[in-house]
Amino acid sequence: MRRLAILGSTGSIGTQTLDVIEKIEGLEIVAMSCGHNFSLFTKQLERYRPAFAASLSTEENPLALSSVKRFFHGEEGIEEMLESSRPDMVIVGVSGAAGLRFSLKAIEICKRLCLANKESIVCGGDLLIEGCKEKSVELIPVDSEHSGLFQLLGEGPRPDRIFITASGGALRDWSVERSIDATPGDVLKHPVWSMGRRITIDSATMVNKGLEVIEAHYLFRYDEEDIETYICRNSYIHAGIVYRDGVVKLHSGTPDMRIPIAYSLTYPFRERVIDRGGITGIPLLLEEIDGDKYPALELARNICGKQSKQIAYNAADEIAVEAFLRGEIKFGRIYNIIERTVSRIDDQRRADYRQILEIDKISREIALEEVSKCF
Repeated sequence: MRRLAILGSTGSIGTQTLDVIEKIEGLEIVAMSCGHNFSLFTKQLERYRPAFAASLSTEENPLALSSVKRFFHGEEGIEEMLESSRPDMVIVGVSGAAGLRFSLKAIEICKRLCLANKESIVCGGDLLIEGCKEKSVELIPVDSEHSGLFQLLGEGPRPDRIFITASGGALRDWSVERSIDATPGDVLKHPVWSMGRRITIDSATMVNKGLEVIEAHYLFRYDEEDIETYICRNSYIHAGIVYRDGVVKLHSGTPDMRIPIAYSLTYPFRERVIDRGGITGIPLLLEEIDGDKYPALELARNICGKQSKQIAYNAADEIAVEAFLRGEIKFGRIYNIIERTVSRIDDQRRADYRQILEIDKISREIALEEVSKCF
């Protein structure tokens, strides 16, 4: 039995991971953590009965406590949970920059890190990747695009270019002028994927694809200009590689996050976790991305490799998305807040963990200041 810890079990990645585990033998859940959704978390603990559990909340919850050996609280508690449970694999499904702390702790303990938190690399730069190499920890990306590239970039000649795809989000057929006043209800109607609120909004701004370009830069060691991005409306093409002679290899398949989640857990083997569908009649079409409509993607490309600005980009987006969901700013202001925040952070190519925390803190303060200007 392989011992597994799931960080963020009540989120989109976490709940789909639990669904996958129902279909895979040889996995034992030894630890689970959540943010603040105690109602769902309690049900999960009763069903899967891990020995250890934790929540970001510091409040006691008798129902959650009753079904586990030890229950921990807060960010330090999640680290203690990992230390106590000693999992073989950790899937990091938490959202935001906070995931870096847990990813760094996980690689001190586990043999495989299944990473669904792209901010760990966007904010951490080489810190996490170098840490995995030093400790001989397998780093398996869970994002469908990076999972696709991971599977394509095997032995043989190195491709000249790589590419990842985007669905375009809920507003892909809206004009720029109309998009400015889109409501959260409009933006959260993703045409293909079932995801959390922030990533769904980030799909509409293309911030998510910007983060993924940066992530691909660090994971696969390609310069930004050699990482192409296209729209695939049905999300059936996830990624591709282009060789010197013009040959293109595609990674394609049903747009269901349970597939890359399962692959990260079972690599190098494969398990079928969704019903097998047909492969005829499915259009494989790539479209160019309109840079004028999605300036956040171009901004991410411009700052790729500049760690301090990457941290600011992510922090400002987290602040702006929450402000948009609260009705404090219009959808069209999200990019403005990110761009202004990034411009106010000095260019720093490498940062240690203490510096990362400080840059993130300052960036959030600047972003909140920029949000206040929009009232």
